[in-house]
Amino acid sequence: MAERGVKTISKPAEARREGSLEGLIGYHLRRASLVDIAGVMAAIAEANIRPVPFSVLAIIVEKSGVTAAEICRQLAIQRANIVPILADLESRGLFVREADPEDQRIQRLHATKAGRADYADWLAGIQAHEEHLLRRLTAAERAILRELLEKVWRED
Repeated sequence: MAERGVKTISKPAEARREGSLEGLIGYHLRRASLVDIAGVMAAIAEANIRPVPFSVLAIIVEKSGVTAAEICRQLAIQRANIVPILADLESRGLFVREADPEDQRIQRLHATKAGRADYADWLAGIQAHEEHLLRRLTAAERAILRELLEKVWRED
């Protein structure tokens, strides 16, 4: 007999999951990802920014002086694909480029005051979405989920 308030999976339900679509972890990852990305898109829709450019700006804000090559490595973006993203963010006045004092060929990227302010606003919207998305998980469960997902994608 299960403890009160603790869900158990019956043997027939468990058997149906094995060898089926619902038995695949990737299926659940994809479903969760679709729900998440829809919420993120809604949270930043008014800003007319998409998740990848938001992530690029996030790195510029959080790692002042970062290079485009470093952003590409961290986000697994092709170098050719970051060029229009940076051009758009720069045209919005969200960051500036500065030559590296030791190597003039390298451009360091620094968020502007407007870039930091917009990033903070957009991040707050995404955090509100994430809070709603994960509302049924405890703080401990969220920490475990974050750790397990990182183990899946990190190549270390």
